[in-house]
Amino acid sequence: MLQIATGKLFVRAVQRENLLRGVFYTNAVIHGEEAIGTVLGRLLPSSSTSLRPQAVMYEFTERIEAEEHGPGVLVSSGVDPYLRELAVVAAFALDCVCTPDVDLCRRLTSGQRGLSTRVAPNSLVRRFFDAEVWCKPEELRFFIDFTTKLIGLPRSTFRGVMRALRTYVNGMYRIADDLELAYTLLVASVESLAQDFDGHQNDWASLDERKRTAMDSALAGADAELAQRVRGALLSVEHVALARRFREFAAEHTRPQYFRPTGTADGLQLGRSELKEALGLAYQSRSKYVHQLTCLPHGVTLGHLHSEIYIEDRSTHLTLQGLARLMRSVIIEFVSRQPVVDLEPYDYRLERDGVIQVRMAPQYWVGRADGNIQFVGRDKLEGFLEQLASFLLKEPDAVVTDLRPVIAVAMEFIPTLERRLRLPYLALVVVFNAYVSPQEQAPISSTVYALITQELGEVSSEALVVHLLNGQELPWSVDEHAQAVQHYLRRRSAKNGLRFSRLFEAALILELAERCRARGDMARCRESVALAVENHPGHLRLQDLEQQLDVQSPIRWRDVLLPPPEQPQAV
Repeated sequence: MLQIATGKLFVRAVQRENLLRGVFYTNAVIHGEEAIGTVLGRLLPSSSTSLRPQAVMYEFTERIEAEEHGPGVLVSSGVDPYLRELAVVAAFALDCVCTPDVDLCRRLTSGQRGLSTRVAPNSLVRRFFDAEVWCKPEELRFFIDFTTKLIGLPRSTFRGVMRALRTYVNGMYRIADDLELAYTLLVASVESLAQDFDGHQNDWASLDERKRTAMDSALAGADAELAQRVRGALLSVEHVALARRFREFAAEHTRPQYFRPTGTADGLQLGRSELKEALGLAYQSRSKYVHQLTCLPHGVTLGHLHSEIYIEDRSTHLTLQGLARLMRSVIIEFVSRQPVVDLEPYDYRLERDGVIQVRMAPQYWVGRADGNIQFVGRDKLEGFLEQLASFLLKEPDAVVTDLRPVIAVAMEFIPTLERRLRLPYLALVVVFNAYVSPQEQAPISSTVYALITQELGEVSSEALVVHLLNGQELPWSVDEHAQAVQHYLRRRSAKNGLRFSRLFEAALILELAERCRARGDMARCRESVALAVENHPGHLRLQDLEQQLDVQSPIRWRDVLLPPPEQPQAV
């Protein structure tokens, strides 16, 4: 949001300017009567010398870009989103607590022990949590320069850095509550930059050694070309060398000056020769916590000493103090190496605070036949079935769209599509014609009719729902039917999968249960009904069916899942 408000990303003129003010709270003590001017606006510290935490007013001009056509619809985003981002930047750059939440600031700087950590944050990390952090002129200058550099970054880099800053500051704040989570977040702040900006290309040597050795053994003696294809396929889906990439990225962005700290340091400091080992163990601690909730070594969380490393079993571990200083140094160095751009036309509309993107209701798009619609058959089928489910359930304002324009266009290209793209359109044609009057049915060419007869008779998710809604018995064995249902459930969230409403999912499973009941296989029938109940939680009539299941009573999904027909009222 901060970068957007500067106007750097605009392609049109500034239509509106809003002077906004907000307040955040900090343990930083800033001398001087003059405001601190930055590219992001002005900071005006309180003149009170007794107010703790200190209140700082943030004042800046929000710029709103002119709309391409007509008057604008956005008056202002308000000060809150900018204040939250500025507080993160200030906390990172000034190495102090900075937040719009006065209660949080008071708690973090009170020197009180955490309920679960049993140690005060300021005993684990130097300066950041002190009751008063006296800012030197050079530190304020660094803050001004850092914000200037930050805003100048290309948009993609800016977003990555802001994620890292936010994660770093959140990690620091968690030191008061959960030391392992704090440690993990501090590692993740730099890991995110490594994942996005280290330029890594997967190669076989990057794969975990255990996997690589096992695969090499399995491929021994195989044709060289086949072995290379197998290795390439594995590399295309594996997240490789995550720990190594983090370690090398952090080491590359650690300057010699890091090992020459100014002032008197407390306890042991990290040495250059220990850097990669310590980074590796830090990443290992992060992974153990994420996957096993393993606690940090006790020496890492000892307070009062402010040592940056802890040596255990001849291995060098970074303490919270050491990790915080190192990760901050790496992020600063990364930002300093990035190019800056003054203007960068960019479509930021979906990145504004409070803007979300959700799928529109089907009635707004399912019936559109303009453009190239060859590749949206699955979307059209899912959208129409969503409408049909609402109609069958008699939901208020249910709408079923006329798909004849879509089907008319589809008739021309359906025969030329590959099977995975054609099946949804074939199912769409059949289902639509089954639920409209004969006068409103879409014409079907003989070629498409032949494809419907042939391909919707074969096992597929599309064939499942077509036979269900047409009331036709499936031409497959019960085992094939069960496999088709399981295949649908496994693949519904896949890129090329289909996803039906819960109504139709439960109906598909009940159709299988009825076939099992009809052949006397009540164990399998009960198993299928239980699956339907658990995939449509909260449906009372489904639960009643499960309790009253009887080999003599047919299972009719419409009777179980759909509202009962309305009874005519006596006149």
